[in-house]
Amino acid sequence: MCESNAYVLTPDGEKMVMENVANMKVDSGKIFLTGLLGDEKTINGIIQEIKLLEHKILITEKA
Repeated sequence: MCESNAYVLTPDGEKMVMENVANMKVDSGKIFLTGLLGDEKTINGIIQEIKLLEHKILITEKA
């Protein structure tokens, strides 16, 4: 499978928040992630980088 994994950037490194992200939507400073099996997660933050070859979505959370 070619789905990406989403990570939040922390001072200690990358923390995985969702595996197998099938859909991602950004609206009003929120990132809505939907997994391959329909699980959902909302993160208040901004996308820092998407590494397509590594299947990684890197996110910085906002306070």
